[in-house]
Order: sequence, then C-alpha cells, then structure tokens
Amino acid sequence: MYTYQNNSKATYSIPEAAKILGISRSLCYNLASKGELPVLRLGERRMVIPRVALEKMLESTGMINETTTNEWSVIENE
Repeated sequence: MYTYQNNSKATYSIPEAAKILGISRSLCYNLASKGELPVLRLGERRMVIPRVALEKMLESTGMINETTTNEWSVIENE
C-alpha cells in the first residue's frame, strides 16, 4: 500500500511515477520511451519525470486539481 504526503522533490523516478499513476513500472517506462509521459533525459539512460509536468498533465485530464498536488510523495507502507 502506498500513501502520499507533502513533497518538495523536483522530479520523480520512473518507479515513483508509476506508483503515483497506479500503473506498472514497465508500462511507465514504455510510455516514457514513446513520449506519452513528460520525461527529462539525463545522460543516455536516466529518465526522470518533472513533478510540475506530471501535475499539469494530470490536471489537464481532470484527474487531479491544484489542492491535491501538494500531497504527492510516494511512501511504501508495509
């Protein structure tokens, strides 16, 4: 189970973004590679998803609003 709390991270790793989106890590990598997720490439292999870009993408779909984005932070609960 995952919960979300206030976070000041500028970017999310692909696995973190997958948890936020509720999709598998492999699907998240696939979408990022196809350009369907906003990705910032660092070097040849490293990809991160800017928090602001992910928030804007989700806001444009109506899935979240501005008040919910301040609560994002992936924390794994056992």
